[in-house]
Amino acid sequence: MNFYTRLADYYEDVAKVLRGQADAASIFPNSSDVGGAREDVYLSFLKQHVPSRCNVFKGGFLYHFDGGESAQLDIVVTTDISPRYDFHNSDGNGKSFSPVEGSIGVVSVKSTIDKKQLFEALKNLSTIPPTDSLEGRLPDGIYVNYYDDWPYKVIYASNGIDGNTLLKHVTEYYTDHSEIPLNRRPNIIHVAGKYFILRVTEMISPLDSSGPAQVDYGVGNFVLQEHSADVTAISQVLLTLQTNALISAQITYDYSSVTNNMLQEILLRENSTKR
Repeated sequence: MNFYTRLADYYEDVAKVLRGQADAASIFPNSSDVGGAREDVYLSFLKQHVPSRCNVFKGGFLYHFDGGESAQLDIVVTTDISPRYDFHNSDGNGKSFSPVEGSIGVVSVKSTIDKKQLFEALKNLSTIPPTDSLEGRLPDGIYVNYYDDWPYKVIYASNGIDGNTLLKHVTEYYTDHSEIPLNRRPNIIHVAGKYFILRVTEMISPLDSSGPAQVDYGVGNFVLQEHSADVTAISQVLLTLQTNALISAQITYDYSSVTNNMLQEILLRENSTKR
């Protein structure tokens, strides 16, 4: 058997688990069974497949060094050097938080996605704080053209409404919320067993049945993809996280301001109570 045939079959097996059509334990050791939480299944999928230098955890939010915070996010993927604050999340059911600097991916998980669930996910992703400039933080000769689009933003659902209908809802939402920058919109919306919706970037464009699509869809637009949807979406998510993990090793991260800003906040609080 050709390896790539074997790999495609493997991704098909993974997709069956994500769709709840196979026992999760057959692919992901110590995972929830078919009746378990979809977040746990997708979390296990990521843990088993992303590079070992990544941390993957459930139930958290991202913060910026200026103090801004995102809404609650279902799954967060960070680099191995990014600080985590996981004391209240020892069983995976609490809340954790991490800096947006060093976060390479986030996932919003839905059991069934419809207009209401979609709008909720889009709103939450829009609250992710911006990343800072990479000026002076990369070795000479290294360039990253899309760091402002980090973390990679995934919406995953085990089931959902018709793809064309969902695509119309995406268009409707961003027509009404045009102030949301492209880099705070989802990179991919994957509905297992049906389709995925891709946001076109300079680095990623749609495919057709024979390879890269010949149509210029335009950067920032969303495109419905149904051909080999599960295998393509799964492989795209893993490839992007692997690429981001590789690039992150070249970036200089300085988290000293976190402690400094916290201590300054404590002093301000203490001074205010003394008055």
